[in-house]
Amino acid sequence: MAGYRWWSNEVPEHVSKPCKTLLHKFSEAGGEDDEGYTINPYKGCAHRCVYCYATYEWSPDFYDVVIAKSNAHEVLLHDILKEGRRNVTNVLISSATDCYQPAEGKYKLTRKCIEILQRLEIPYTIITKSSTVLRDLDLHRRYKERCSIIWSLTTVDENLKRIIEPNASPARSILKAVRVFSSHGVRVGINLDPIIPGLNDGEEQLRETVEKAVDAGARFVGSAVLRLRSDIWIRLRRLLESEGMYKALRKIEEVYFRYPIKMGYYYLAHPRYVSEKQSYVEMLVKRCGGSYGLAQEDTQHEPCYVKASQLSSNQRRLTLYV
Repeated sequence: MAGYRWWSNEVPEHVSKPCKTLLHKFSEAGGEDDEGYTINPYKGCAHRCVYCYATYEWSPDFYDVVIAKSNAHEVLLHDILKEGRRNVTNVLISSATDCYQPAEGKYKLTRKCIEILQRLEIPYTIITKSSTVLRDLDLHRRYKERCSIIWSLTTVDENLKRIIEPNASPARSILKAVRVFSSHGVRVGINLDPIIPGLNDGEEQLRETVEKAVDAGARFVGSAVLRLRSDIWIRLRRLLESEGMYKALRKIEEVYFRYPIKMGYYYLAHPRYVSEKQSYVEMLVKRCGGSYGLAQEDTQHEPCYVKASQLSSNQRRLTLYV
């Protein structure tokens, strides 16, 4: 099983298609009521993270075909006006894709959507694994009081990173982007998500990731433990077997399946494990002088912090909105 791949095409295919809607509601703090909005200018993702939550049965080509929603910016404007400008107080960009994956260099749909949000004076939060957001430094810098950029950074171990998320930006490139944006006064942070038992959950690994992130200028750091869906488990198990990483495989089985806890389609890590890891990361962040949690914007455009565990608990809903 050496060289296991969970994708088919050597290079993802880019397809341009119009969309009918772009703006969708979601709950920011784990409740049932819709409290915020999310947009995804693309469907599918070229980063090919083995643990991706957005790989549902209705997206069988998620890793192989990236659909650029060609009229995304036009539809976004229509959706906002239909919803009512005053009702759209914050927009999360990239709940089920990566808005700065390679396709953005060609289509620039994320930039066009952000220009719409800025024109309408709507705050936004970006989640990405890419350092190419640097191309839009000018765009975000001029709106720094009303935007936040969050990089999803699972580890600073480049070898491990290449195994579990082969096409995402290297950690060193992400940290460089954090430093650049921070130096220009843009609110930036890191989400250490997912923490995967036996892979990136060691105390030394977590400490190094947090320290390097805060040193680079991250104002906040969030974290969440992997939620294991059946298709994710199949990919992850086959990958670990092909890499001979049996110790990690046994630890995952111990954490998730010795005393199985299921929420919907997901197996959850044992509560004690989750508590230990989250508490440890929180301690590290505070010791480094950062804030623990994910920055959002309230309606007065003042920064507040939503616990990473709260946002992660709702990611199952977020990834529906592709």
